[in-house]
Amino acid sequence: MVLAKLAKMYFAPSSAAIRYAPYLLILPIIVFEALSLTGCVSTSPAIPNIYLVSLKSNTGNATETPVQVRIGYYGICGIDEDGTRCQSASGRSVEELTPNLFPETVNKNSSSNATSSDVDVADLINTALNLQSQSFMSVLAMSGLLFLIGVGSLLVYKFDVKKGSFDHPRRSAIIRRVTYGSLFLSTGLVFAAALATDQSADALEFASAGMKNASVLIKSGTTLQVLQWMAFGFSLLFTLLVPILVREKAPAMTFKEGA
Repeated sequence: MVLAKLAKMYFAPSSAAIRYAPYLLILPIIVFEALSLTGCVSTSPAIPNIYLVSLKSNTGNATETPVQVRIGYYGICGIDEDGTRCQSASGRSVEELTPNLFPETVNKNSSSNATSSDVDVADLINTALNLQSQSFMSVLAMSGLLFLIGVGSLLVYKFDVKKGSFDHPRRSAIIRRVTYGSLFLSTGLVFAAALATDQSADALEFASAGMKNASVLIKSGTTLQVLQWMAFGFSLLFTLLVPILVREKAPAMTFKEGA
């Protein structure tokens, strides 16, 4: 019995550890949203596999490696038999991206040895850019900004409560509204981004698969969808745990003894 009590006292987490545990959720939220936004921007490990949709040329030749284009919110990747090349697509035209993403294919098409089976990569990139700019709006970036504002105002709110928010109730109310408003709005935008991306990408994949003799096959990116849903889950959990992080103390009551 005594050993059980000692073990419980030794291994039981302290109230302070439980109270500050929600802060550990901030890091995965930032990481998941950052990875979602930087998909296809570079060829760093795993980054090319984080994409909204991939567009693959349907050559109908089983022996030929099809040309593939992947798009993220801001990046684009070109994949062929010579390798994978990725870069930012912001402010870039098709003429600029084509030789950077598919240098060997462009050189082959410009030579006298070009064949009818060569893929028109410019049309593939143009379609990808249109989908990126018109079908997938990046509300996730706004969500990340609001989350950082919410965390910053949370720290100010916690400091204000520690000093005694009852001394300045109006100021404390404003800080509290900014904190909860930013965090809940950020969580809502993450949910909207995850749901919209999921539905749009799956719809494009279903439509391209149902078309006979389609020249372009579209496939949704699973990794990006998982990252966004995980960011939403952690963000919602953190927002709901904010009352644990900030507990307002009641003002001290003073009593005077009568003469």
